[in-house]
Amino acid sequence: MWKYFLKRILLIFPTLFGISIITFIIIKLAPGDPTAFKMGNQQTGMSSDQNLAKQVIEQTREIYGLDKPLLLNFTIYSYEDDWEDVREYLKAGKALSGRAYDDIVEPIKQADEVAVPFLVGLLQDENLTDNEILVVLEILTIKQKLAISTEMSIDKQLEYIDNWWGGGTDSTGVVRNAARDSYQYTGFQIFKKIFTEAQYPRWLVNMMMLEFGDSIKDNRPVWDHIKESVPVSLIFTFTSFILAYLIAIPLGIYSATHQYTTGDKVTTVILFILYSLPNFWVATMAIVFFGGGDFFDIFPVTGLHSLGAEEMGTWEYLLDLGHHVALPLIIWTYGSFSALSRYMRGSMLEVIRQDYIRTARAKGLSERVVTYKHALRNSLIPIITMLANLLPLAISGSIIIESIFSIPGMGQLSFNAVLFRDYPIIMAVTTISAMLTLSGILLSDLLYAIVDPRITFEEKN
Repeated sequence: MWKYFLKRILLIFPTLFGISIITFIIIKLAPGDPTAFKMGNQQTGMSSDQNLAKQVIEQTREIYGLDKPLLLNFTIYSYEDDWEDVREYLKAGKALSGRAYDDIVEPIKQADEVAVPFLVGLLQDENLTDNEILVVLEILTIKQKLAISTEMSIDKQLEYIDNWWGGGTDSTGVVRNAARDSYQYTGFQIFKKIFTEAQYPRWLVNMMMLEFGDSIKDNRPVWDHIKESVPVSLIFTFTSFILAYLIAIPLGIYSATHQYTTGDKVTTVILFILYSLPNFWVATMAIVFFGGGDFFDIFPVTGLHSLGAEEMGTWEYLLDLGHHVALPLIIWTYGSFSALSRYMRGSMLEVIRQDYIRTARAKGLSERVVTYKHALRNSLIPIITMLANLLPLAISGSIIIESIFSIPGMGQLSFNAVLFRDYPIIMAVTTISAMLTLSGILLSDLLYAIVDPRITFEEKN
C-alpha cells in the first residue's frame, strides 16, 4: 500500500504542472488589463498626463512580469529584426501613440537589458530620424528607469544617455561608473533569459515556492489576503460539512431501511425539492422573509459581526457571530445534506441486498447490528468520495453565498480578484485549491482501505 501512495504522491507534481498550464491559459485568455484597472480606466489606462500615465503602466506591468512574453522569450535574439519593423512602421507615417504603435514596439521592450547596447548604438547613428530617436529614448527611459523628462530637449536627453552609458561626470564633477559594463552578457546568460524572462516560467517557479507576491489591486502581500479570508471560509465549510453529515447519514440510513414507507416518500420529495432549489434564489428569499425584508427581521444579512462587536465580552461576541452566520450557514448546508442523504440511501440499499447481509440476518443478528455494524461501514465509500471535496472547499469558499451576505471569505476574495484581473490572487487561490484537491483525493483513497478491508492497493503478481 505504501508503494501505491508513493506513486500517487509523485503523480501530484505532473498533475500540478498540467493544472498550472491550463490555469495560466485561462487567465491570459480573459479580456482586460490589470494595469488599466489600476489606472482607473479600463479602456486606455491613461490620465490627463499621458506620458506619466504610460510610465506608470509600464512600470506596473514590469513589477508583475506582464511586460514579458507568455511562454518563452525569444525576443532577446530578434530585437534587430523587430527594430526594422519599427522603422517600416514609422516610414509609413504612423503616429507615435495608440495601440498599434505599442504593439509594434513591444517586442523590443521585451528584449529589455539584452537590447540596450544595440539601442544605445542606434542613438550614436547620425542617420536616425527624429521619430526614431524618440522611440529609442522612450524605450531606454521606461525600461532602464532613466532620469529623463519629456520636458528635456532631445540634445539634453542624448547627452544624458552618453554620460550614463560611457561614464562621464555628473553636475558636481564626480566621475560616474559606465553603465555599459553592466550590459555585457555571455551566450549562456542570454540563453537562460529565454526561460527566466517570460511570464509562465516565472509563475511556475513562484507557484512551486508558494511565493505569490503582492496583490495588483492594493499592493498588499497575497498571503495577507489569504490569512484574513481563510478562517472565515473555514468557519462555514467545516461547520456546514459537520451538519450535513450529521443529518445526511442518519436520514439516508432511515430511508434505506424503511424503503417505500410514508417517511421515506416524504423525505425523498422534500430532499429533492431542496436539492433542486438554486442557493442564490434561496438566499434572496431568506433575506426577504427573515432578514428584515417584507416579513420578519430575525437575522442580520451582512457581515460577520455587529457594530461595536470588538467591545463585547467573549460569550456575547460568539453569540453575535452565531447570529450573523446562522442564515448563510443554513443556505450553505441544505444542498449538501440533500445530495449526501440520497447518496447514502442508494449506497445502503445496494449493500443491504448483498449475500453477506442476508447471512448475518440468517444467523439471528438484530437488525440494528446488521445495519450499523455490517452494512454501514461498506455504505460509506460514496460518502468518503464526496469528503475529498472538503479540503478544496475550505480554501475556495462559496462565491455566491459570500457575495450575497457580504462575507469576507475566500469566495468573495476570488470573485473580486477575477473582476479586477488580480493575477497574483487568482494564481494563489487556484494553486492552493489544486493542491488541496489532489490531497483530498489521496486522503479519500486511504480512507477507502480503512473503511472496507476488501480494498487493497497491493499489486498482484
